[in-house]
Amino acid sequence: MALEQLKVREIVKRAVSKDVDIPEFQREFVWDPEQVKLLAESLYRDYPVGSFLLWDSSEYQEAKTAEGTQASLWIVDGQQRTTALCLLLGQKPYWWGDSKSWNDALERYDVMVNLLPDGDDERLEFALPNPIRRRDPRWISIRRILSLEKVEDLTPLTQEIIQRISPNPAQIMELFGTVHARLQRLWQIREREIPIVKIGHEVEDVAEIFARLNQAGTRVKEADVVLALAAVRNPGWVRDEYLPFRNDLEDRGWDLDAGLFIRTMTGIGKGRARLKEVPKDFWNPQSLLPTWKEAKAVISEVLKRLAEVGIMCVDLLPSTNSLIPLFVLHHRWGSKPGYHFTKALYWFLLANRDGRYSGSAITSLNEDVRAITDAENFDQAVNSLLKRLRVSSEIAEDEFLNRYDRAGNRFLRLMLYLVLFNRGARDWVDGTRIGYDKTGAPITTGFEPQWHHIYPRSVLRKASIGDDEIHALANITVLNERTNVNKLAGKEPLRYIQQFHITEESLRAHLIPETFAGAVSDEALLANQWRVERYADFLIERARLLAQEANAFLRKLGE
Repeated sequence: MALEQLKVREIVKRAVSKDVDIPEFQREFVWDPEQVKLLAESLYRDYPVGSFLLWDSSEYQEAKTAEGTQASLWIVDGQQRTTALCLLLGQKPYWWGDSKSWNDALERYDVMVNLLPDGDDERLEFALPNPIRRRDPRWISIRRILSLEKVEDLTPLTQEIIQRISPNPAQIMELFGTVHARLQRLWQIREREIPIVKIGHEVEDVAEIFARLNQAGTRVKEADVVLALAAVRNPGWVRDEYLPFRNDLEDRGWDLDAGLFIRTMTGIGKGRARLKEVPKDFWNPQSLLPTWKEAKAVISEVLKRLAEVGIMCVDLLPSTNSLIPLFVLHHRWGSKPGYHFTKALYWFLLANRDGRYSGSAITSLNEDVRAITDAENFDQAVNSLLKRLRVSSEIAEDEFLNRYDRAGNRFLRLMLYLVLFNRGARDWVDGTRIGYDKTGAPITTGFEPQWHHIYPRSVLRKASIGDDEIHALANITVLNERTNVNKLAGKEPLRYIQQFHITEESLRAHLIPETFAGAVSDEALLANQWRVERYADFLIERARLLAQEANAFLRKLGE
């Protein structure tokens, strides 16, 4: 680790000339104008603005081209501040896309300073532009000062300002000294030195260093750093290939992070999920680009297969990491004899029940990806994966008495949804099938089920029933639209069953117990059976049905 001091103007010069680089996937500038103003004010007042963290990635770079177009110093921490400094000095960093948007940014992020504030306070006033300040000659854009390369250029600028403030010759000499001195102090912002920490660690350490330096900020992951390296070695790949594909998936309900894409690629290409075990030459175009093509194809195919059973968005899954070995499994064995996606799905669901890939799961991911790669056939691969799980494939009835809104019960919530989807259950308000639109066509991506309390919360709370029982999975069913859930909310089941003419068949499709569903045709029996006093019986009976159906669903997948 090395520590040096760089002047503000030197940092800007490096950004403009591409002596430093930033991850291509992190190019957006997200600071607001107020933050840029505060940075300028802090620099003027000699307040600390934090150190910048640069990573010397030269060990991971191929030999530089003759033109020297690739930088080996990466801004790990300080991208926003570097871009803000470029705005203050009016110099476009190389990573900013087009001139028009840069000119728009210069206008939006202009910072003004009052050279002659009212009163006796010698501290200059910083503010954002408005029509009044722009007409007041005492206010000047700080960019006009900081963009000057030579301190001598402050003299004509001082004269220009004084002429606008007061044409009175008697005041010119007095004003000249004051304004010139204040312009000099402002110009010294260019010379402010900022600590630069330079590291040359392995990529895993770079991610951890950043995380420890920024405990309250966004945590940079190892895969993000690796993605940055891939961007350098494959110019345009992130912009033209990776981001469009990732954004398209996000639009369709699959908001997946960089780690999932990166580890899917290393799993497919090298049979590894732990990135430090992946050879550095894997990120060269000859290896990365064909692997990316295969990864895109398998991700698209698997998500399509998941949609066919009802899993149409990432929010349904307890763990998104579980997709990585599923993608690798499908890639390795999907075109081979003996492959069955249903059996892969069986393992996938049980792995989510087990929580195998939750939290810090790199070791488990790496073991399983290696097992998939090293297996002699599909059955051996799946059986090896199943042996690593620590859960029973049987779901007990009382598990559906747990709360649906607890993170640890997301697998059970997913199973509740899947069995209803595959039973062809219909929305109780508009009559459409769960996961289908009003034309009868399946919603292939982005569908998010609406979780509906069969016995409404307000009704149960009036009966002094506790939240754990109110939110039990056995009291939850699925509807298609939020508006439909709202139409039923707050109504006793007796009332909304009658209002929306919900049939016995529709109730049974949602696994409503027979003693309750069968009461629909008799108003007196309906009123008696659906009383709040029978809520405990309802929960027990429906939990039993849900467990039976979920277990039958899993057994069929595992056959």
